[in-house]
Amino acid sequence: MQKTLNLEKKTNWRALIGWALLSLTIIALLISTIIEAWRYHSISGIVTLVVLIGALIAVGMEAKRVLLSSPERADTTHLILQAFSVFAGAILAFLISHDLGLGPVVAASIVGIIAHLILPKYSIPIYCGAFVGMTSNVLLFSYGEVAIAGIISAIVYNLTEHNFAGFGGKLGTIALIGTAITCMSLGREFLILPIADLRTNLIIILVGMIATPLTFYLNAYKNHGPTMASAFVGLLGGLILPAIFPVIGGTLAVVAICASFAGMTSERRCPNKWHILITGLFTSIVFVYSTPLLGGAGGKLGTIAFGAVLSTCGLTRFAQWIIQRAQRKQKAE
Repeated sequence: MQKTLNLEKKTNWRALIGWALLSLTIIALLISTIIEAWRYHSISGIVTLVVLIGALIAVGMEAKRVLLSSPERADTTHLILQAFSVFAGAILAFLISHDLGLGPVVAASIVGIIAHLILPKYSIPIYCGAFVGMTSNVLLFSYGEVAIAGIISAIVYNLTEHNFAGFGGKLGTIALIGTAITCMSLGREFLILPIADLRTNLIIILVGMIATPLTFYLNAYKNHGPTMASAFVGLLGGLILPAIFPVIGGTLAVVAICASFAGMTSERRCPNKWHILITGLFTSIVFVYSTPLLGGAGGKLGTIAFGAVLSTCGLTRFAQWIIQRAQRKQKAE
């Protein structure tokens, strides 16, 4: 009886709930993306299926870590400040995007830069909130509705604080949970956008494969931190790409900030340039084929990046396991 009580006491319920929320969200998006990709072309479906398999491996690895972890002592003041930071980031980004008319990409980037310069300790939760504020005003009509999404995201942020550490895109996934729950509760219908033509998709992939390693370089090698690195690349894309590509520049700016979220990944998760390049490729591919899904929802871009990072890490770990197994077999012979 005493042993059972001790085991129950050691169960990290907060981390377990956080793991479930993040995992179910990314798996749902990737499965839906596979369906859309398969409708477009069978090869596209196979590629996105590979992304899902890698993500599932990483999700399983995180589940094992969570089950072996001990509960963390919660600092109430810290949790409240984190939650308020998420909430404030959502309101500020929505204001800049819609009331000032600067658009979601530039708005989120400005919020991230301001947070990094003024409140570096809470720049990450503020940046997370900014993704909520990227939501289209076709889905969230007022600041009151944005506030509800921000509060839900703040709760999820606190629950998931110790989950998937170092994985880029996690913040967007948190924001998507808040915005999706709010929009669905209010009976709002997500925008349905068509998959672009081949030429546009190739440019999307190119932009994604530039923005991801650029952000990673600024983050991991230049030590600017994940928030500043992502916000800078997002702002750069938001200002320059629409000028270079008048027709598709707005879409490419969205791709740039989406890929920048993948570049927020820690060096421990992507230890070499090939890992981050593959992550950029996966991010771009999922972006293309998830276009018809959850249109206008803040946090979707980060969720795309999160799935790509998880997939790269999961596939890398699987490849390492295959190599180690082959080496052990060779030694045994």
